[in-house]
Amino acid sequence: MSDTMVNMELIHADNLTPDQVMLGDLIKVSDDIVEVLFIESDSTGDNYDIQTQNEFGEKEVTQYSYTDLIPLYVFIDEE
Repeated sequence: MSDTMVNMELIHADNLTPDQVMLGDLIKVSDDIVEVLFIESDSTGDNYDIQTQNEFGEKEVTQYSYTDLIPLYVFIDEE
């Protein structure tokens, strides 16, 4: 069996409102692409706290308003 290396490219796919973000999504916070670990909204649904983790395992909570747009990133195969 031969080993193959798959080239994956990280691209900007869409802009999401906080209520569209899902656990495991890759989003851009500041200048970093991070993974979503936890999402919580307040009782009014106007504010969202999203906990993320970067590639070094550092966790951070960012607060968003329901009207904010969050850049979503995905990996695609380069063929």
